[in-house]
Amino acid sequence: MRSDIQIVKEHYNENPKIEWDRLQKKHPYEKYITIKIMDKYIKDGDSILDIGGGPGHYSIHYALMNHDVTLLDLSDENIKFAKNKSRQYKTKLKAIVGNALDLSQFTDESFDVVFLMGPIYHLIDEEDRIRALQEAKRVLKKDGHLFTSFIMMYGGLIYDLRDLPKVVFKDAPYFDVVGNGESLSFKAFTNAYMSSISDSEELINKIDGLKIITEFSQEGILAPYMHNLEKLTKAERIAWYDVSYSLCERKEYLSHGEHLMIVSKKIKW
Repeated sequence: MRSDIQIVKEHYNENPKIEWDRLQKKHPYEKYITIKIMDKYIKDGDSILDIGGGPGHYSIHYALMNHDVTLLDLSDENIKFAKNKSRQYKTKLKAIVGNALDLSQFTDESFDVVFLMGPIYHLIDEEDRIRALQEAKRVLKKDGHLFTSFIMMYGGLIYDLRDLPKVVFKDAPYFDVVGNGESLSFKAFTNAYMSSISDSEELINKIDGLKIITEFSQEGILAPYMHNLEKLTKAERIAWYDVSYSLCERKEYLSHGEHLMIVSKKIKW
């Protein structure tokens, strides 16, 4: 029987270009908004560890900005893809295969900034989610920032209504869980953990030494309208990206996206 880790690894080994194209072509507004928020906290010269960073979109972006970036991912093929992209963009990137649950190859307080933008929603057991956060906090310097992503329960509704509307006749149990305001761990495209906003906040707050600074929808208000955006000119799309960015931290709009990011800071405790 394959382990949960092996299932995730095999999924991403199949075709790293799919995830690269997701942010490059299908959901560019997610990267646009996320980077604009990140840039409020990432300082010139900060060292960055990108845990579970897939094919390296964010790693390469910040390497191009002259940051010392280390990409760590479970998938051998993601790492190979990221190294090739790094050469293509003529930038320096350390890219290694590894597991978010074991960062023992890094000493305490090694990095100014840590990204944890994939692992949490692939870890079905809360114990593992807590362990991943604790490891990320351990390698983060004091006063450093941790960027953690969650897949929203409401994000599943957005996807279904936008791309698979007939699933409403087949997936009643999922809709019941959403209606109850609960989070859900299940087998989907891989192992998946989908979270409510309150459960996401509660998870971060369980980690001693992390203080939530802000939280935002990584797609802002745009996720339900992906296909409408595809019909617009580039100037029109960017204008909507900027509107969405202006709203992305507003509490009442957090559930309009598929991904929630919580920005936290390592404090003395």
